[in-house]
Amino acid sequence: MDKADELTRYIAILADLFEVAQQSSGEVVNLNKQECRVINVVGQFQPLMMREIAERAKLGITNTTGIVDKLVKKKYLCRDRCDEDRRIVKICLTPEGGEIYEMEIENYRKVSRAILNALNESEQQEMLRMMQKAAAQINQQKGNLLMT
Repeated sequence: MDKADELTRYIAILADLFEVAQQSSGEVVNLNKQECRVINVVGQFQPLMMREIAERAKLGITNTTGIVDKLVKKKYLCRDRCDEDRRIVKICLTPEGGEIYEMEIENYRKVSRAILNALNESEQQEMLRMMQKAAAQINQQKGNLLMT
């Protein structure tokens, strides 16, 4: 097995753990995976227009609109119209949506702590240094990284 295959296997395991963390917070309030993803995206980058949510959540605009409509109805998201141009609508978390987002983030922290707790102090520092370096490098190249 080459190094890229081995790394892919480990990343898949960790990605599954983070997905379970996200789903467990959604299950508490009866949200599906896509609804959790939208709350997470809005929580990170709010306020956002519908198109921005769709892009960041990797969902179609029609699907995103339906999900946002449900989350507005459940009082987890709200629509804010721009005073200068009433056609512009930004989506934000409500206080209830903020609680769900914070629950997701805390679940992510639990997974991150478990990963770090598997390492000694110097390994933790080295891992964080390497992750920072890799994230910065990959973020600069993300446009060229994957062929779609």
